[in-house]
Amino acid sequence: MIDTLTGWDQCKIEGHIATDVANPRLQGLCGRCGRVRGDDIMQRDIDVERRWLREAADAAQYVSDPAAMSESLNAFRESRVGTGPWINVTGRDWIVEALEEVADQCNYVMAAMQQLQLDARNDEDSDKCEMLLRISLGAALTSFSALMQYRTAEL
Repeated sequence: MIDTLTGWDQCKIEGHIATDVANPRLQGLCGRCGRVRGDDIMQRDIDVERRWLREAADAAQYVSDPAAMSESLNAFRESRVGTGPWINVTGRDWIVEALEEVADQCNYVMAAMQQLQLDARNDEDSDKCEMLLRISLGAALTSFSALMQYRTAEL
């Protein structure tokens, strides 16, 4: 609904008039409560998303129990994003968003590796921890490479 005084879309909550925001990730959201303004949403098929992750887990390296891991990741993923529609989708570059997350993963894992070195442990458990962190970095590199190849193929 358009407010005739300001011209801005109103939030779905009565009286919340959206404000222009500098952060492009927040465009299309109510500046007061963060809810979706207008129709800039994309419906999701949660069952398909869960199946895709399960299929990926079956093909992934170093996943000892694909069913349990995909269920665990789906639960964690949904706790972060919910089960509602994708919001603020117009003009959003999903691949850039994913690349940013991969870069963040690398940074966090490298910080954990440095912390492990600072702990100066010299035992079997620390060797296993380092190996697991290196596997995570390898998986991030695989993800980065696939996303970059997708980006090239898409353009």
